[in-house]
Amino acid sequence: MAITTFQGFLSTAGLHHGLLVDLCAEQGVITRAQLLAYMERHLIAPAEKDRLIERYCRTAILYAEADCEYTVNPIVAGLVNFYERRGKLTHADFLRDQIYEIGALTDLLQQQLFAEEPVVAQVADTVDKLYLAVRDVRESGYQHYQACMRAFGDMKRNDAGRPIDARIESLRTVHRRYIEPLRELIDPQSEPVRKMALLRRRMADLAADRRLLGESVELDMRRRRLNIDIQYIDYTLIRHFETLIDTSRSLLNSLLEEKSIKEALARCLGNLGSVWPRLQAETIVAPGLMSNQAADLEKVGLFFNDVAHRKFVPRPRPLAIHLPKEEPADRLLLMEETLLACIAKERHIAGWPGFVAREFGDYPPGERLKAMVLPLVITDPPFAVRMGDRPFAIDLNEFEVEMEDFDVTWESIHG
Repeated sequence: MAITTFQGFLSTAGLHHGLLVDLCAEQGVITRAQLLAYMERHLIAPAEKDRLIERYCRTAILYAEADCEYTVNPIVAGLVNFYERRGKLTHADFLRDQIYEIGALTDLLQQQLFAEEPVVAQVADTVDKLYLAVRDVRESGYQHYQACMRAFGDMKRNDAGRPIDARIESLRTVHRRYIEPLRELIDPQSEPVRKMALLRRRMADLAADRRLLGESVELDMRRRRLNIDIQYIDYTLIRHFETLIDTSRSLLNSLLEEKSIKEALARCLGNLGSVWPRLQAETIVAPGLMSNQAADLEKVGLFFNDVAHRKFVPRPRPLAIHLPKEEPADRLLLMEETLLACIAKERHIAGWPGFVAREFGDYPPGERLKAMVLPLVITDPPFAVRMGDRPFAIDLNEFEVEMEDFDVTWESIHG
């Protein structure tokens, strides 16, 4: 690249920074409609769009392809994606250390506020240091949130062709370095959270000291700016950290689920050694929390169609099919007519529940239980029931039955 082209590239890259970052995240060819949509999103005036596209092509940021399509210079995409998307990832321990520093300054401010003779200059100097430290946490935390979300997006876009184990290990590394330490910053019982709560109380003490604020208008302005940043950390940055933790856990669970599905599928196909290398290059589960990030059902359906048509089975083996075993329907339901016919035939049955358990043992337990209590609930029975004085108990697999034993006698008037 010539010096003049390089200078033009630098000035063009700094002109619309956000647009360039979004374009470098695209993989492959970008249509003119997509390019115009990106420009619309970044509030570029309609009259400037064509001139900006020409400038991007002239400075070798974009390569013009056939049919009004474009590709991003791969060298530019690599630099932007590394320095912009990955370069702002902050080790989360840095944020924790900064909050501990804020805690030490808060203790110093407390000593100065409750001294016998508070010195306005010392209080103002401590508030200034607190403001700088809190602002550093606010900006670093927000950049860390953006960089982590971009890293997640890069993984979802670019890692589909990588082996599933490598993708899981990569996500676990990001989670361990940049996500897991954030838990300490959102735990109400942790030391950093208690330090921030103490700082809020000290700001309230400072606001209540009208004598100190009356001596210095500048001190009151610094206190107000510091309160704004503290509220941002409490109500926005903490929510961002919770989102990072939930997103990382969701992505990892999706990858683990995909791996288990592929392993189960490979085992079912019966040839793990030859099938698994081909399966691991296919994405079955599209990870994500939001509905617009859910799995592409059409792609999943096409994948399983390929499986059904034995695309992934180099040496298919015949399937053994076992026909269902037929069971007579009269052994599934115990009819009332069957029980009445048994009573009429026997005329007198001593111990009716035991009789049902012996004679109809091959019926389902629920049917036997209904038959045992039928003589007690039937309306206008053609038999007489005599209750006994001894209990009856039986185990019907799902439940234990305890009831009073009774006899059943068929009445002669119904003979």
